[in-house]
Amino acid sequence: MEKENTTKIKGEILLGIIFALELYALPVQFYLLLKSPEFTFFSAAVRFFSFFTITTNTIVFLCSALLLFGGNSKANAFFKKCTTITAITVYILIVGIVFNVLLRPILDLQGHHRIVSEIFHTVVPVLFFFFWLFFVSPEKISFKTIWFWLVYPIIYMIYTIIHGFISSFYPYPFIDVTKLGLQTALINGVFVLISFVVLSVILISISKIRTTRID
Repeated sequence: MEKENTTKIKGEILLGIIFALELYALPVQFYLLLKSPEFTFFSAAVRFFSFFTITTNTIVFLCSALLLFGGNSKANAFFKKCTTITAITVYILIVGIVFNVLLRPILDLQGHHRIVSEIFHTVVPVLFFFFWLFFVSPEKISFKTIWFWLVYPIIYMIYTIIHGFISSFYPYPFIDVTKLGLQTALINGVFVLISFVVLSVILISISKIRTTRID
């Protein structure tokens, strides 16, 4: 019992760190965007949530907040599920992998922009993965669940393409239809979805192995 309590406390501390990081980084990132004279509050909000990085880190923020402060709410029960946390882990790891592999070499961020970028793309993905790995009770998740997990990134990509046609703004260069053409952008999008599937298979397999060992 004492060991379980210690583990629970450590998990809550880690969640608290993630929560605090997001509580700092998300408002700061929005403020940095809002400072630009080209944006109104509404247009800045639309641009802000046009980034998969932002929507996913917002999900991580909500998850950590509810796990810490949600009590017996239905939302807390949903975010406590191993399936839910595993899906969020896949999403936030993709954020980190895509940025560090594809985008870091072409960006030169300074000041607060660099700080919040590191939080979003490196620190939070690593910490949330550790939380999933060490403090979430594993379950035998069906590989069929991956189809449900793909709904979020697919909806995001569809929105991004439609929004891009209307505004000519694409948040990431590898899906910039204006520069790459629709076919190339869609092919790149498919490769990103494949990376979601591969990472999902890996995490589900790890969860299955951990469950077997516990049994």
